[in-house]
Amino acid sequence: MRWAWPVIVVTCAATAGGCLPRGDRPALGPVARSLAPVQQVEGVYLESVILERPVGDRFLDRDLWAAAQPVGSPEARVLLGENGLRAGVLAGTLPPKFQALLESDSETLAGRGLTFATRKEEVLPTSGPNERSEFTLLADLAGKRTTVALKQTRCGILVRPEATPDRRVRVACEPQIQHGERQEYYRASADVTALVKHDEIPLARYQALGFDVLLGRNEYLIIGWQAEQSDTIGAALFGVESNGQPRQRVLVIRARQVNPGNPLDLPALGTARRPSIAAEAGRPR
Repeated sequence: MRWAWPVIVVTCAATAGGCLPRGDRPALGPVARSLAPVQQVEGVYLESVILERPVGDRFLDRDLWAAAQPVGSPEARVLLGENGLRAGVLAGTLPPKFQALLESDSETLAGRGLTFATRKEEVLPTSGPNERSEFTLLADLAGKRTTVALKQTRCGILVRPEATPDRRVRVACEPQIQHGERQEYYRASADVTALVKHDEIPLARYQALGFDVLLGRNEYLIIGWQAEQSDTIGAALFGVESNGQPRQRVLVIRARQVNPGNPLDLPALGTARRPSIAAEAGRPR
């Protein structure tokens, strides 16, 4: 799980050749080379983007969800709703307004494309950093609602995609909130023989609000909140302010399996770049 994009530093070492006389130079041994082609592993390619509109926008808060198929069991959907959250899948003919929003430069942000081969999970940020997040939480339908107050928060949805035999992708989702300053923790090593120091930011996980969804190649998972529930964790995850005005967000996710030989994180040299999630949204199925 990562909350910051990794920065990869490549260090190149140069070997300087000496000026030894020809007779003193060491003989060069055979150079071992593998004749086997480089094998690319199978995995999942996941795209995400955030739609943002004013709070209470008719389409983003109501009409979009009327066109989506709810995910999860009836009990899970009720629990999500009690926490201001909702999730659904768009398939088949997409709402024209949805396509227009995906193609808008002013109402889409944080577009990402990630390959899951060695990477198993990732957090897709939805809001933050915020000085403070305060919300109510109902972790169990039979439990009591509690109030949660966290400082210096960064909110997101953890996604864990997995390819299925029928060429679809199962995506496990879980709300998470980083909060506070980086702290040092001591945990047991892998062989449980010593304590190892870790430097981490505290993390609040909300596993009770997690869910799984199966996505076909041209299906879209949407996750958002209900604007009238402004005191819930849904508002903390998907509510923001811009120029002093409240705005609401919807996270859009699409996933597909990657076959060996297909480009992973980067396209092969000399080929055209893959169309974006917005460009492909209006294509005939």
